[in-house]
Amino acid sequence: MMKNIYEMLQDVCSQNKDRIFFVRQNETYAQLLKKVKQRAVLLAQRFGIKKGDTVAILSGNTPDFIRSYFAITSQGAKVLMLDTGLSANEHLNMMKRTKCKLVLAQKSHFIDGAPKTYDIESIDDTDARDFKAADCNRDDIAMLSFTSGSTGNPKVVGLTHNNILSLGEGALFYKPVIHPGYTFYGFLPLYHIYGVVINIIAPLVLRGKLLLQPVLNPREFLKDFKEFKPEVIPAVPRVWESFYKKIVDAAKEKHVYTLMRVIVSLRRVLRAIGMGWLVKKVTKPVHDIFGGHTKVLVSAGATLKPSIRKFFESLDFAVGDCYGLTETTGPSNFNFAFRLPNGKMYYAGPLPGNELKIHNPDKFGVGEIWVRGNLVMPGYVGNDDANAAAFEDGWFKTGDLGMLDKKGRLVVKGRQKQVIVLDSGKNVYPDELADLYLQNDEILAASVFEYTIAGKIVPFAVFQVKPGVTTARVATLVKASNLKIAPYKWVKHFAITEDELPQTSAKKIKDFAVRQMLDDGAFTRSE
Repeated sequence: MMKNIYEMLQDVCSQNKDRIFFVRQNETYAQLLKKVKQRAVLLAQRFGIKKGDTVAILSGNTPDFIRSYFAITSQGAKVLMLDTGLSANEHLNMMKRTKCKLVLAQKSHFIDGAPKTYDIESIDDTDARDFKAADCNRDDIAMLSFTSGSTGNPKVVGLTHNNILSLGEGALFYKPVIHPGYTFYGFLPLYHIYGVVINIIAPLVLRGKLLLQPVLNPREFLKDFKEFKPEVIPAVPRVWESFYKKIVDAAKEKHVYTLMRVIVSLRRVLRAIGMGWLVKKVTKPVHDIFGGHTKVLVSAGATLKPSIRKFFESLDFAVGDCYGLTETTGPSNFNFAFRLPNGKMYYAGPLPGNELKIHNPDKFGVGEIWVRGNLVMPGYVGNDDANAAAFEDGWFKTGDLGMLDKKGRLVVKGRQKQVIVLDSGKNVYPDELADLYLQNDEILAASVFEYTIAGKIVPFAVFQVKPGVTTARVATLVKASNLKIAPYKWVKHFAITEDELPQTSAKKIKDFAVRQMLDDGAFTRSE
């Protein structure tokens, strides 16, 4: 059994020496391993990094980020993953709390007052033959991440070599759908657990290629899709919602949307009677947007609306809809429909070695999501009170509410703390309402939260709308959508804006910030 992350890297690279890993740089697995060793030698010889030290990475998406990640862990040091979107003061506080000894950063992210800092993009002239791996065990801490950078007193998540190795071992379950040689698109921030999962570990253990994109620009994405034709594209739900709306809008402009929906709904029947060419004719323009070779779409970082997942599945993409937290090393559960080698369809479940259950479900099957297994962190670092509150009988209590559908797929309802409890005692789930109203093309984003109007608790919504859309028009859309749900859930009070709603680095809407902006008069309220 492998003892640590470096052994995993060495094993994979040794077996796949001549395969390309970094697509844009045309760098092989063998070259990756050599450069990791060179960086590790630099850390040990020049900076005296040893087992137990903390080394921070503060960088955008470059190959040097990944090489440094493996180099740091190979020396038994802990990688402190820093969000490039936070302030210098937040970074300094995180470095101080974790006793950071060295920072590997891009020059544009150098910070005055930080520990010793080294340009992460420097070319190492060290000799890889001087490399020595530290004696690390699976239970040793490998990486540190903060749960929040800007509110309250953020907790420090410590993930072990075992957590990361278990992630790699579990990812092999998806070999039937993600094949060796597939190119993974890499624009997600590597400091985020989702980036670690899908753009560091998964491409490596599944013998794939990685196409890194450091620029968050949709035009660059489309240019890459056309040139490099990736097979696996991971993104956050907001991106998939954006693609969905653009695809639907384009089909409506050409007056083919209804026809498209009919044909894809009948795709199995049409193929059975020899009319698969018609299905392909309808789905090909969408596949061409992503380069024509894309097989797998992955979503994580927030809740993907079931309607969006079903839409892309109907267009013949395998959609990996992931639920997870930093505390669970990412994928606690995947809604991922594909056919297993034995011919049976697989629909959902956690990675091997892990369990998920709905704790204390109500009459509708909704309860708190609990997780346990080899992906769950051993605990928050130096925070006994937080650990006592987060764990029970070996189960990690996520604080999220959800239910399982008939196929075992997880439907996330939202944060337990954000559930709106009406004066009647009935529960309203903000994410469910946001999904409902986002089915209107003129609504681009939605934040739903508890609010008090005339002394009564009500669900209130703030909508980001297309330019020119009025409150009167939104009122009409909302009323039509409300007819699909029980009256007690209806949103009757809302505000609109054409500006983008505030988001986290994972593109989740910051509901607390939206509410504050509402109180400050930043939005146009309905009458």
